[in-house]
Amino acid sequence: MRYGKWLAGLLAAAMIALPSGGEARESHFEGGSEEIEDEPIETKDTREAAWEDSEVHADDWFTNPSKKEDYGSDEDDGSGTDEDEEERKKKARFIEICRDESFIYKMDRKTAHYTRIPHTIDEKMIDVWVKLEPLETAPGEYTYPPKYYLEHYLIRPKRKQIQFLCEMEVSGRPGNDAAEDKIYDPRRWERLIPGSIEDTIYHAILQYKGKIYDESTANGKSARDYVENTFNISL
Repeated sequence: MRYGKWLAGLLAAAMIALPSGGEARESHFEGGSEEIEDEPIETKDTREAAWEDSEVHADDWFTNPSKKEDYGSDEDDGSGTDEDEEERKKKARFIEICRDESFIYKMDRKTAHYTRIPHTIDEKMIDVWVKLEPLETAPGEYTYPPKYYLEHYLIRPKRKQIQFLCEMEVSGRPGNDAAEDKIYDPRRWERLIPGSIEDTIYHAILQYKGKIYDESTANGKSARDYVENTFNISL
């Protein structure tokens, strides 16, 4: 009986120490309310204010050139610096020598060369191909690949003469057998007519004469060698 009273007293003390269910729920709710913060409601005005405070806007690419770098500019086309452009020009096969209202004239420096004129001792001529690129294509005449022309000339600087060998029309890549190239003929040298296209090409090519390969000296033969071999005499 003594133990029964003791257990009853212990249970009564435990019940007094514990809060009631309602008080526990209220306490839990109040504790949770301290952790929850009210979030601001987003409105049209707040969105516009945030947009104005932003440093970079999408339409700055069009209205503010100073901020194009934030998005990337299409002005950077990979062309590189001026030094790179000059280097490409130096390595280009065809170099522009002149132009008129119809064509851009370009010299093929890979095949341009000096060679001795047949039946002369040491006179040289320049053997050169010239590419003619149309400046504009007439309506209804566009072709793909673009059309251009190749002309073959011999140039005689000592006597200021030129000899036309052939012309070929090209679309894309030319074939090696496409041109009906004429052979050298000493009777076909022409004197220059001032203002003619031949006169223009002649003087334009001579501007680059120092960069043209000299075939006549590459084989080590001099005028003396030519005379000795041709006339079978010793000098």
